[in-house]
Amino acid sequence: MNKKLIVVSSFCFLLMISHIVLIVQVMNLKNIIENLGEKTLSFEKNLEEYKENITSLIIDIHKELELMNVKTNEQFLKTVGMSKTYDAILKEQKNKTIDTAEKDNVIIVAKNNALVLYKKGKYSEAYEEFKKITQTNTDDMESRCYKAKSRYYQNRADSSSYQEILSDITILKQNSAADDEIIDIEKSIFAEKEGINE
Repeated sequence: MNKKLIVVSSFCFLLMISHIVLIVQVMNLKNIIENLGEKTLSFEKNLEEYKENITSLIIDIHKELELMNVKTNEQFLKTVGMSKTYDAILKEQKNKTIDTAEKDNVIIVAKNNALVLYKKGKYSEAYEEFKKITQTNTDDMESRCYKAKSRYYQNRADSSSYQEILSDITILKQNSAADDEIIDIEKSIFAEKEGINE
């Protein structure tokens, strides 16, 4: 009986060992599958980065080819005598850009000076400065607004200036650049005109 018990016990022990080995192998297989999944994700990510790098490289190559094409075209223009014309056009464009920048700078300085005069209450001088600015730069609505205000405040009783002020206010309103102060000035002029006409 002991032999049977030993055989059965041995068999159960072997069965348990094989079951444990099988569980360990299943767990290892599960880990391998998880690692394979991570490696697949990593591979896909690297593949996307590779695609992006290749796309960027292709774009850079196209830019280089375009640059080479431009240089080839410039060499061709030089050989057929067109480079002087091309250089002249570039120089003219550069001069225009410099002139525009200088004019813009002059306008900015003039505008700042005019604003200082306006804030100090020197309305006659401010008006003259803003008038010059709006003559050369008709689209400058801020200067036009201060021009109308300066003209009005330099002598509120001077009805001869009303037409010019109202003309500026009309332009400001058409360009949605009229502020509350300008609207009040307009109302004040109309109220005074009605009082004069009565």
